[in-house]
Amino acid sequence: MIFMTRLRKTAFPIIFAVFLTACDPMLSIEGSFWPAWIICILAGLMASMVLMWQLVRQRLAPYLGPPLLIVPSLWALCTFVIWLLFYST
Repeated sequence: MIFMTRLRKTAFPIIFAVFLTACDPMLSIEGSFWPAWIICILAGLMASMVLMWQLVRQRLAPYLGPPLLIVPSLWALCTFVIWLLFYST
């Protein structure tokens, strides 16, 4: 009984993690396959840097709130929007 409980808690999540890692879209960049989420994270980083630069340039950044909260939130927002635009099915 204890063995089955321990098996359920450890083995099943590991098995699911191994089999579900191949479910994401892959992109071929220079002959190397990359998961699409890595590309979206990097594109989201670039987009959030451009947006934050524009907010600073327009002098709107001081009105947004603490930068430690705003900048990662803007990065996550850009990443999720890029994922939804290019990979939603």
